[in-house]
Amino acid sequence: MEENKGKNEGNTLCSICSSKAVIHLAYAQRSLCEKHFIFNFEKRVKKTIRDHKLLKGAKHIGVAVSGGKDSLTLLSLLYKVAKPMRTKLTAILIDEGIHGYRNKTIEDAEKLCAELGVELKIFSYKKEIGTSMDEVMVNPNKKEISCTYCGVFRRWALNKAAKEVGVDRLAVGHNLDDTVQSYMMNIIRNEPFKLARFTPMGGLIDDEEFVPRIRPLYRIPEKEIALYSILKGFKITFLECPYVREAFRPMIRDFINTLESKHPGSKFNILNNYLDTQDALETKFKTKIQSGGMALNKCANCGEPTSTSVCKRCQFTNQLRGEQYG
Repeated sequence: MEENKGKNEGNTLCSICSSKAVIHLAYAQRSLCEKHFIFNFEKRVKKTIRDHKLLKGAKHIGVAVSGGKDSLTLLSLLYKVAKPMRTKLTAILIDEGIHGYRNKTIEDAEKLCAELGVELKIFSYKKEIGTSMDEVMVNPNKKEISCTYCGVFRRWALNKAAKEVGVDRLAVGHNLDDTVQSYMMNIIRNEPFKLARFTPMGGLIDDEEFVPRIRPLYRIPEKEIALYSILKGFKITFLECPYVREAFRPMIRDFINTLESKHPGSKFNILNNYLDTQDALETKFKTKIQSGGMALNKCANCGEPTSTSVCKRCQFTNQLRGEQYG
């Protein structure tokens, strides 16, 4: 946009105040300086919280932190919103046991929690499940890709930890990119039930065994979260899980990013398409649950909620021990 270029230095200028821009938002056809980007960013997150009533009635919010840019940004913003409301915050970190990766990001989480005065509770796969991801990767009985085990273990551990801490909401750092990637993956895999539950206020089943998930960063692109975390001075180690190379998600991520670069706004279009169908999906599966077609049981092994007699976490731990899969 030539009208946004400085005459002397050729720098892009803010579309609002003509100061030097720190980012150009191609999907919005405007550029923003540091001040207006931060203001705009926080305003959009607060709008998501307000529009979806994510904090309504909440007395104690758990924030799932990893030490990465998404979760630390989420913690910082929720602290700003929750403090005036006198809503308690507790950070919950799940240590998967990946040497040289999670131990570094734990330090970043501890630093921000100390600065904000937010209690940090750390739970580990090793203690809660009996194995670390490093051990899973060398287990001769391993039959699935790493992300399949890790996703199941993480969801199980987070729900259990949230109940132990006593929170009534669990905030997770899922951003726009996470959402549209999951949407496309679930379409390709034909998993409509998973599509129905990936909402700003997640969860199809109202049960005390499930702690409701909230996703305040739902409409924020990953690139903007990275910039926000840098501008706010968060101490963040930008690392990628060493086991992600096995996953399906990077292929989908690269495809969507290429699409976005050629057709700005594609990520928001995909999200809006999902939201247009989400009510129908939710109605379909809630009706199926209420009619008894999808019963909620307690796992025969661990007691956690499951739609089968033995939950997926216990099926996987049995498998890794060389025992019967179910």
